[in-house]
This record gives sequence, structure tokens and C-alpha cells, in this order.
Amino acid sequence: MPYPLLISTAAQISTFVAALITAAVVVFTACYIQTKRFKVTNVYAEKDEKPSDEKENGEENGQENVPENPEFVRVGLISDLHFPMIGVSLENVIYTLKKQDCDVIAIAGDLCQNGKGKPKMLAFIESLSGEIPDVPIYVVPGNHDALHVCGKDPAKLTTYCEEIEKCGQNIRVLRNNVEKINIIGASTKLVIAGFDEFIVANKSSYITTYKEAEGMCGDGDKLLLLMHNPDIMERIGEAVGAGSKYSVALAGHTHGGQVYLPFNLEFKVLRNDGLPKKGFVYGLYDYCPNNKLYITCGLGQSFLPIRLGTTPEVAVVVF
Repeated sequence: MPYPLLISTAAQISTFVAALITAAVVVFTACYIQTKRFKVTNVYAEKDEKPSDEKENGEENGQENVPENPEFVRVGLISDLHFPMIGVSLENVIYTLKKQDCDVIAIAGDLCQNGKGKPKMLAFIESLSGEIPDVPIYVVPGNHDALHVCGKDPAKLTTYCEEIEKCGQNIRVLRNNVEKINIIGASTKLVIAGFDEFIVANKSSYITTYKEAEGMCGDGDKLLLLMHNPDIMERIGEAVGAGSKYSVALAGHTHGGQVYLPFNLEFKVLRNDGLPKKGFVYGLYDYCPNNKLYITCGLGQSFLPIRLGTTPEVAVVVF
């Protein structure tokens, strides 16, 4: 083969490879940048809900679309922080939650990606508690907390949860526990059931926990179910659907599909989660009678520090 032809072919290959690398860098950078901004989503989760509203940059939004009612409960929801793999401004997250004037803050698990993230996670929780000391903060553990931080060791997970609670007097970690609290300025009381992480929990206790929570509710009280993995609803769905008390369930875990794949392929092919395979990935759902399920896309990232087609989120759920 003549040398000029070899040189020409090599040049073409080099140009093609350079173009591929450049395109990959551009796409990766764009996906990485998407992890740096978060949106605020207002969710009206009463029985006759209105569409959710959202806006980026952590700004308040959509307030006019939520009916004014002193008996409503405002729940600030964050999830899947995955320290140290969180790119959003933590100061803005705290500021946003404080500005929303929430009655309760709920953190739906996966606070850490691994043990390396624990010091910064605890510092964040302490700062959040310090900025809103009068607002109860409820936490449930996630699969990364239980597995990648604590190695599925029950004693380590108990210690981990105790460390989180020590970050502030207004912090409670719920693991198949129920609490009932007063809502300031309203006659409404809130009963909140927090469910333990799916991979370590005694799953038979899920229904017991739900029934305990329902039994604590008075006629005018609100019932909130907090969990990391929405698959827990499959375990308690029959009891929830048969119950007479309306409830709102909050979950995370899915990241809303951290990297968008068409036709729900991430969950149908790459993951074993039950509800996401059925299309319950992100947003507000009528899961069963007398219940609405909201799955947040979370704030952090797992495995790769990128997002594609989904934006980190602080949600404000009103019901």
C-alpha cells in the first residue's frame, strides 16, 4: 500500500477518534453540570391533587397553585444525598428548606454513598438542624446507608442512626417506628410512620408499623408514610388500600432515572426494583385506594457523578 494512502487513512482514523473523544467530553460535561442545580417541586397531594409545579435554581415556586388551608401539612422532602457524590450547593438546600416554612422535614434515605461521605453528611444534618431548630426532621435509612456504609451489620447501622440523631435535638431516625406530633398553629396532628430499609428490615413488621400508625390517627389527623425504597408499598399496599384513613407515602431510591434510558430500560433491564419496573419512577401516583405515593428524584448521584434527563430536587409536599 502506498505511503500517502496509509498516512491519509491514519489521519482519518485520528480525526474520527478525536471527534468521538470530544463528543464524549461534551456530553459528560453537560451531564455533570446538571448535577449542580436543583429544582423546587411543589406537590399538592390531597385526594383531589393539582399538578405539581417546579422551578430550577432552588427558588421558591408554584406557591399560588397550592390552596391556602391552615389544616394542611407542609412537608419538605429531600432524599438520596449520597455524600460525597452530591453536587448541589448545600447552603442553598438548607436556605430553600428554611424558606419554605415547612411543618416537617423528611429525609428519605441514602444519606451517604459510602463511609467516606459520613463526616460531611453529619455536618450537613447538623447545619440543617441548627437553621430550623423548631422543625422536626425525620430520617429513614436507605440501601447505601445499610449496605455500603454499615455492611448490613445491624449494630453498625444502629450506631450510624444514633450519630445522625445526635446532630440535633429535632432529629429522629425512624426504623419501623411511629410518632405523632402537633402542627404549630393548627388543630391538625401528624402521624408519621418511618419504615426501615428494605434490604435489612424485618419486612413482616411493615404492616404492623402501618396499622400502628393508622390506629394512632384521630378523625382530623394526617397520616404520612416515609420510606426509602418505594417497593415497601408493595408490602403494605393491601393494608393501606383496605384502610379507611387517607395517607401520603414519600420515597426516593430511583433518582428519577439518574441517566435517562428510553422505554424505562434502566429499571426493566438493569435493576430489580419492583415498582419502577411497572413505571413508578418519579412523581405523584395514585398507588392504591386512600393513598398517594410521591417518589422524589433526590439530590445526589450514585456510581457516576452525572445526571441525564433528571434534575436534583427539593420537594414540598402539601396535604
